[in-house]
Amino acid sequence: MVKSPMKKDAYLKNFQDRREWYERVQRDPARFKYHIQPPMGWLNDPNGLCQKDGVYHIYFQYCPFYPELGSIFWGHMTTRDFIHFEEQEPAVYSDTPWDCNGPYSGSAFEKDGTLCFFYTGNVRYEGDYNYVTDGREQNTILITSEDGYHFSEKQLLMTNDDYPADMSRHVRDPQVFRENGRYFMIQGARSAEDEGSVLLFESGDLIHWSYKLRFQPEKPFGYMWECPNYLKIGEQRFLITCPQGVPRDGIEFANVYQCGWFPLDYDFEGEEYKLGDFHSLDRGFDFYAPQVFRDESGRWILLGWMAVPDSGYEEPTLANGWIHAMTIPRELYVNEFGLLCQKPLKELESLRKEKVCGRLEEGLDRETPTCFELNLLMEETEEFEIKLRESVKLTYRCGVLQLDVTECGMGRTVRSLKVLKLHGLRIFSDTLSLEIFVNDGEDVFTSRVYDSMENLRIWTAAGEIRGIWEYYSL
Repeated sequence: MVKSPMKKDAYLKNFQDRREWYERVQRDPARFKYHIQPPMGWLNDPNGLCQKDGVYHIYFQYCPFYPELGSIFWGHMTTRDFIHFEEQEPAVYSDTPWDCNGPYSGSAFEKDGTLCFFYTGNVRYEGDYNYVTDGREQNTILITSEDGYHFSEKQLLMTNDDYPADMSRHVRDPQVFRENGRYFMIQGARSAEDEGSVLLFESGDLIHWSYKLRFQPEKPFGYMWECPNYLKIGEQRFLITCPQGVPRDGIEFANVYQCGWFPLDYDFEGEEYKLGDFHSLDRGFDFYAPQVFRDESGRWILLGWMAVPDSGYEEPTLANGWIHAMTIPRELYVNEFGLLCQKPLKELESLRKEKVCGRLEEGLDRETPTCFELNLLMEETEEFEIKLRESVKLTYRCGVLQLDVTECGMGRTVRSLKVLKLHGLRIFSDTLSLEIFVNDGEDVFTSRVYDSMENLRIWTAAGEIRGIWEYYSL
């Protein structure tokens, strides 16, 4: 079924054989300064995010020997402050018949002090298959841990035969939560008729699961919904997912695959529910497969994959032995308009070094390092332009905010957002990335960029610089 499964012993041997490769990656000057990135090779979806006894555990889809050996397993990093990260041994390997083509994405749920990890085991048959309605298995698997470092034997919970009969072979990415004294699981799905949805299962013991219903809009919206997340803030419920196959509509849905949230009206009792309008989580070029979790202080924290699958973008760091990264950690909150918003995690403020404040009247031209935070308070500004790299422009004209990375985006071009009233921007720059939070995080642009940083230039009709902070080089 699989050409090269990666078990623990094989990983350790391959790692020792490639120690020089690993060390070369660490020395690459293009490495991020304050983002989670692969120790070497390939990183994609965040998995199993949780906090245990004050330690945040960040697992992720990991292919350290990519592209030479393409086996996927779960990488693992830990942190107490989201500033300093410690690399751990990979957590989940493709070492059973249920996940022999890779442990795919999943999430964590804590019960009575025990961490329960639910994930999709991928199996892909060799042969003449379309891999949509045949040729693969998507198995739901459970492992547990008392500390986040050591794991139980794997337990098979569901196979494709346990999903609704009208589903394709694409059902994956479980998230488990508790409502009304019962356990619920959601999974992203694609039907045999190519309609995306999120499937809801119910359980009394986290082991035996029964299908309850599916969440989907009245009209089809994409052919597959990946990476679903459910969260409740106050009395408002939200469903986050990544719809594939949504056609572009002007400046909306500009990426090959989308990521966003629906307001969810459902009491988890009967079968009646309502999904509100879809809102994009990120307007940029590089954001997909986010995962949310609630930490020990009660915050809902989001990490996303700073990339989009099947984008066609060039990735020059691959020649240096690594590719991709996570977004900065973001806290989710609901604003006065009932919108799900994102703000950079407060811990990032400890990176601030030099603070520069002032009022913009004729603009700003300032020599700035690549790693910085820029906070702008806009005062009745009808238009402005910010040069964030030598070839990157952020402009606001006629009610449209536009990010243009055409000259240095390696296939990325322009992304836009209609903004009736722009009152603030918060911009985070790292060696190869920009994350732009608009109006207190009502919208966000995330993009990889490959260009030099010399002077930060701002022109605006009116506005105030609340602060420019230079980040330490960690």
